[in-house]
Formats: sequence, structure tokens, C-alpha cells
Amino acid sequence: MSGKPGMRSQLRRTLPVRYGQDFAAVMDGRTRLGREVRDRLQALVIDLGGDDTLSHAQRSLCRRAVWLELCIEHEETRIAEGGGIDIAPYVALVGSLVNLYRVLGVRRVAREARLHDVLRKAGGGNA
Repeated sequence: MSGKPGMRSQLRRTLPVRYGQDFAAVMDGRTRLGREVRDRLQALVIDLGGDDTLSHAQRSLCRRAVWLELCIEHEETRIAEGGGIDIAPYVALVGSLVNLYRVLGVRRVAREARLHDVLRKAGGGNA
């Protein structure tokens, strides 16, 4: 957690008493963590085609991906605030997230280039 006193106990109070597959739905939506977890999980599930299209394993990996994202961002925030970095665990977290995304099939979809945009880029933005 962070170096702020009481932060660990505050986080514990926002987590469900008993963990279950529906943890995001039962988290207190009035807390920042509760809203963030629910919103991210919902966005990832939608990106993958919706809850009805996902297998149990895919839904499980989505939940883990959300937690990894939050852990990574926590570390990045700590670094940005002047904290040191232990690079190996950070790289391991990022690598794990990338692998989860790969297994889930999250990928960048190419969009069609518009002639106006191509001309503008080629002309240095004067088109």
C-alpha cells in the first residue's frame, strides 16, 4: 500500500468480507476502489464481447487483470510521488497483465485511414 498511516486498514475496509466471483458487484460502490473495480471489469468484459459470451475462465482472467492494473497503477503513483522502484516486481506485474490480455484476446484493431488525415500528416498538418 502507500506509506500513509492507516492506508492499509482503509483498503481492507473497502474490500468485501468474503471474496467470491461476484466481488465487484458486492463491493461498496460509494468507495473509489469499489467504483473503479466495477467500472474497469465492466469495460474489459464489454471489450471482449459481453458477459454472456465469456467462459468461466475468461471471466476469472478479467477479474485478475483488473487487480493487476490497479497494482501496477499503485506502483506508478508511488514512483511519481518520488518513491523508489523495485523494477523486477513491477516488470513482473506488467508482464503478467500483458499475458492475461494476450490470453483473453485483447488486441488493437486497425481503423481505416481517412484521406484527409493521411494528407494532413504528410503535409505537416497544413491540409
